[in-house]
Amino acid sequence: MTDVLRTSALGLAATALALGLSACGGSDGGSDSGSGGGIDKTAFVAKMKAEPDLKDIPEKTLTCLADAAIKYGDKDSIQGYLDGSVKSVDDIKGLGKENKEAEQAGAKCVE
Repeated sequence: MTDVLRTSALGLAATALALGLSACGGSDGGSDSGSGGGIDKTAFVAKMKAEPDLKDIPEKTLTCLADAAIKYGDKDSIQGYLDGSVKSVDDIKGLGKENKEAEQAGAKCVE
């Protein structure tokens, strides 16, 4: 997940989260209430924004990436990231380059 975004951050901020998400199922994450499948999307975006490598990414881009992660990623792992038991967005299960469809969803967020 972080490789596409980090690459995008470099491009967007003239200076990052490659979003390759595995298809683990879940909700569409597009709820205006800030949650998807029990994940607090607002908190997820805020936590990503607090990461040093992601702090300069526009919130709109992070929100799009959060939607994709909630849709394709492992919900327990995302919740662990929010709770602090998963240390980095890089460590969220199911997020990686092995899923081309999910990687494309992340790439659309940074176009």
